[in-house]
Amino acid sequence: MWSLPRLSKGITEGDQHPQTSYQERKSYLMAKNEKEQAVQITHFSIKHVVVSSKQSFEQVSAALEARLGLPADWEVLPQQLAARNLSWEEVAEFTSPLIGTSGFTTFIKMDQGTLLSLVGKPKHIAQYSIGNHLLGVQMVEDIPEIGLYAPLRLLVYEDYEGRTFIAYDRLSSLVAQYHNEGIMHIAQFVDQKLEALAREATGNEPEMLSES
Repeated sequence: MWSLPRLSKGITEGDQHPQTSYQERKSYLMAKNEKEQAVQITHFSIKHVVVSSKQSFEQVSAALEARLGLPADWEVLPQQLAARNLSWEEVAEFTSPLIGTSGFTTFIKMDQGTLLSLVGKPKHIAQYSIGNHLLGVQMVEDIPEIGLYAPLRLLVYEDYEGRTFIAYDRLSSLVAQYHNEGIMHIAQFVDQKLEALAREATGNEPEMLSES
């Protein structure tokens, strides 16, 4: 189980934009949009990671899932927990067995390869929606839009030459647009754990994962 970082409620601005917090920018845009078009478009860069493996799709998938904890119906589970009127501490204790050794659990697994086979292009490809709800709640509570990126998406696929890959986007690059130091601290922690998970599942050594 991870030693989870906590989001400091006293930190709401980043170093680059200390005068403009997420809520302040949102309030400004809401007021501005009363007179203008009520659509905000933000441009930002994403760091996309692809990790190759010499192992088969089945081996990588099995290694990944072995580190993602027990499956659960996350559409129903939150309602069940709410109905029991549990405290957050009790929720954390009750759901901790669902978190794997990687610190993540699987919320949804989508077998996209089966769909491809229906159009005559059989291929191994599966998308995983993974995360740690104990961290995700902290971030979404502070900035609701982070619900777009938490849970994370991770893809395991095999190309037509039989090579297997894991691909994902770094959470820190996705949330950098909000200029929130506390959120960024958690996102960087998640990035480290996600890199370790991808490395272990693909059978790579730490030094083999480098940024280009």
